[in-house]
Amino acid sequence: MITNITKRLLLLMAILLLGLSLVFLLPKNVKRLTPGVTLELPEYLGEWYGQTVEVSQGEKDILGGETRFARTRYTNGRGDSIFVSVVLSGEDMSTSIHRPERCLPSQGFTILDSRPIPVDLQPRALTVTRLYNKREIDPATGKPLLSSKGKPMNEFSLIYYWFIGSDETTADHTMRYLLDTRDRLLRGAYQPWAYVTVMSSITGSYQTQFGRTEDQTDAILQEFVKKLVPKIQNARVRTR
Repeated sequence: MITNITKRLLLLMAILLLGLSLVFLLPKNVKRLTPGVTLELPEYLGEWYGQTVEVSQGEKDILGGETRFARTRYTNGRGDSIFVSVVLSGEDMSTSIHRPERCLPSQGFTILDSRPIPVDLQPRALTVTRLYNKREIDPATGKPLLSSKGKPMNEFSLIYYWFIGSDETTADHTMRYLLDTRDRLLRGAYQPWAYVTVMSSITGSYQTQFGRTEDQTDAILQEFVKKLVPKIQNARVRTR
């Protein structure tokens, strides 16, 4: 007699085989759709002034030759700083697109909270993933503490990230993968997805004078994203 456990295992195996069989349905030649994002980050964005940040050769080698980048650090007259990165994938997104959750721990960050939030872009809202992070810094240099020297301080930060396809956005990495599979199966095409991150330190966590609280940092990032999206995202792209 077939037990419930056996039934579940058979069902799981059937689902797995069905998923693997979809590989044979993928078209051999897929066309590349037009990117829905520009890699030309503006030099000025309201009160913010941007300076280009170079991408290391090591990162270029890891992410593949087709991957393209745009990175800028923005500052304003009050001493606030926002780091913006746009990574545009090639055909093989398994090498060029990933979530910050994968690489942040290797940079000394601990992710304390991750959740989707809306950014009000009239007439629709853009959903982004919000990460609340912590890392130890050396009080003498303000740099990440990678050794046992000195008494560390905790630096907290916020990251907003989302993915921009040819004609739609998503804040979820799994959903981006599913949309890519859908396009290759049903449209015979792939969207060149861009991965956008916007990051700022919660300066009040380590800076007693003129430091920003978590709520104030959220407010700054919300207003910044509202200004940034119309500059880098094509008008045809549907926000989620």
